[in-house]
Amino acid sequence: MILKMDFILWCQITIILLMLSMKDSVCEINSVALVPHDINAFGRSSGCALVLRRVFVDGIRKSSALPYKGFFNLIGPNFINNNGPAEEICIRYIDVNLALAEAKRRKGYRPPRTLNSLEPHPKDIGITGEVVLETTRILAEQFQLTRDEIINGLPIIDTSRTDIWEICPAHVKPVPCTIERFRSFTGICNNIQHSSWGSTHTPFVRFLPPAHPDGISAPRISVSGGPLPPARLISTFIHPDFDNPSGELSILVMSWGQMIDHDLTLASLPRDEHDLDFDCCESYNNHQHPSCMTIDIPHDDPFYSQYGQRCMDFKRLEAGQRPGCTLGPRAHINLDSSPIDGNFVYGSTEEVARKLRLGKGGLMRVWDVFSEYGLKPLPPPLSENPERDCTARPRHLFCFIAGDERINEQIHLTVIQTLYLRDHNRKAIELGRLNPHWDDERIYHETRHIAAASIQNIIYKEFLPMVLGEEMVNRYNLTLQSEGYWNGYDPNVHMGVANSFQAAAFRFGHTHIQGMVRRYNKFHEFVGEDPLRTLLRRPFIVYEPGKIDELIGGLINTPAQVYDPFITMEVTNHLFEEPPEPFGHDLISFNIARGRETGVPGYNDYREWCGLGRAKTFEDFEPLLNNKTALRYSQLYKHPDDIDLWSGGVTERRLPGAMIGPTFACIIARQFANSKRGDRFWHENSGFPSAFTAEQLQEIRKSSQSKLLCENADDLPTIQLNPMRLAHPIYNPRIPCKDLPEIDLRYWQEDPAQGGYPFKKK
Repeated sequence: MILKMDFILWCQITIILLMLSMKDSVCEINSVALVPHDINAFGRSSGCALVLRRVFVDGIRKSSALPYKGFFNLIGPNFINNNGPAEEICIRYIDVNLALAEAKRRKGYRPPRTLNSLEPHPKDIGITGEVVLETTRILAEQFQLTRDEIINGLPIIDTSRTDIWEICPAHVKPVPCTIERFRSFTGICNNIQHSSWGSTHTPFVRFLPPAHPDGISAPRISVSGGPLPPARLISTFIHPDFDNPSGELSILVMSWGQMIDHDLTLASLPRDEHDLDFDCCESYNNHQHPSCMTIDIPHDDPFYSQYGQRCMDFKRLEAGQRPGCTLGPRAHINLDSSPIDGNFVYGSTEEVARKLRLGKGGLMRVWDVFSEYGLKPLPPPLSENPERDCTARPRHLFCFIAGDERINEQIHLTVIQTLYLRDHNRKAIELGRLNPHWDDERIYHETRHIAAASIQNIIYKEFLPMVLGEEMVNRYNLTLQSEGYWNGYDPNVHMGVANSFQAAAFRFGHTHIQGMVRRYNKFHEFVGEDPLRTLLRRPFIVYEPGKIDELIGGLINTPAQVYDPFITMEVTNHLFEEPPEPFGHDLISFNIARGRETGVPGYNDYREWCGLGRAKTFEDFEPLLNNKTALRYSQLYKHPDDIDLWSGGVTERRLPGAMIGPTFACIIARQFANSKRGDRFWHENSGFPSAFTAEQLQEIRKSSQSKLLCENADDLPTIQLNPMRLAHPIYNPRIPCKDLPEIDLRYWQEDPAQGGYPFKKK
């Protein structure tokens, strides 16, 4: 038997079996000694799918422990030796199949229509995800599994040898890959060895094990076993509105960060049969959608009580499927492709990309609303299902469509999306002129290839050093080469987005939000402002000629709020407010509830994971947090470990030279390190068909946020060198747009006879 073999040999065999059985899946290992199926049992029913070794010490059931080293950690030699009596539990393949059959019965399962598509409908993934989750729940009850055994043991089972494989969506099964010049839209086959890593519709990964108290899907609770403080109470007590504008940062830094978030993450929320949002509070205390998890509003709430509101709409994310449809805790679907690839412009599926393309000249579709004024176009109108995520729409106007569906979420996103759309078409026209032998497909993908590389360059050269500070950028190797290639691609690095990044850390920008959207003319003079609430899901101001440029002026001239616990009431009381109602939702309550719902561990857990030390008392937080927040936490939470990650993160004192505190900096730096190292198409890599020539790469390095704004505005004559900082006559002077360096597309001029790029600048 395997358990009686020499320990090192046992580990080697176990690792080989795991690698063979995972079939491109990602395994979460934490603290239980596990043995996969019997090496001689190849049947789908009688053999052991998993053997659990349970050790009893002083009559208490325990498991041999492994340190959790990452989302895809394999069993290693770091066992804790226990000398107490042990028992072995065999979970057979037939047990899994019987549990699946019962789960199908409980859920009323019917095979989804897009099950075999590589671009399935999110709702169909959710249907199968709920069935696999229920199968996990049944097995956990049947075998009295501990939380560790659920989190670390069940995902090891090779589901390809069970009936689960028959309902497993095609996009999380292994697919044959070839090395191509251009990325797929979904990100599939970016990693040849692990075809689904980081692809659209796959789940967020985890830096720490999920904090579901049942090990499956229950929202996080207090370490004392009781409830956590109400999310809305934390919002009003810890994060009230206080105006404190920055003297250094422009509001572009917040909106650009949100745009990058929309390149990386889009969690899948349930929708109704018309693909529209629905309100869980309308059926409050009656029959609710199973995904409803409404937020209770305290009866004495300082704002909502005047309107008699006790319920805030909130839904938990759709259940997802891990690669290989493995069992285990709830997974959550990312509707975006994980690499930095410009999908907010182009889409994360072939279907979306096709809708956005013109079909000739490599161009994207536009809406030439201002042709009579000689101004540049807008994105295409949302004419199909026009009410989708669009509020108070005038009958003669439309919201817009783009690669990311949140283009209408706030007005500055609409502006940035518009600029990137214009930039694609500007470059495509020039590439077509330089290469008249290229067809629509070649021009489109070469332009998209350049755009993704330019976005990567701006993020790592301009944005991350501001956010993280130079010390963290250097520690995590986030610096870019000044010349030549980097060649640091590692196929063993999973570039998938972590849920702690998506649900907490990269939401740090919420503290920078301004309550008023200001507009400036081309001379950087203030011309007007509007409350943010009137421009959320209502982008109709851009139908006025010249307003796009005024909004660009606002992006670069409006100071952001400083990094502190205080959040504008425009998003804590009036988020997505629908006239004539005088109130909306609360973004901060959403942040806190989302972290709990998805099992994000608490702030203290991530401080420890980042090597920052674990606070044992609330007093320990005092030197770490701003504005006497530690005292306020002690008045709400029962234990320091209960503090929610997002709330704790935005109250931290900033690192020197950075915009944020050490915990969020650690999570964000780790994520962007993975995004760089795990991306085969990273713009600094060589040796692949996707690689740029050395000369092209030097041109990519010229890309900048300031030049993007200049070239795609209608009339913007001057801009500061770093538009994510406010202009300063010495440290950040304004210069003529024409003096900024630009990418010379002649380096992409191809000689059809030679099949290459021969152009060299004289």
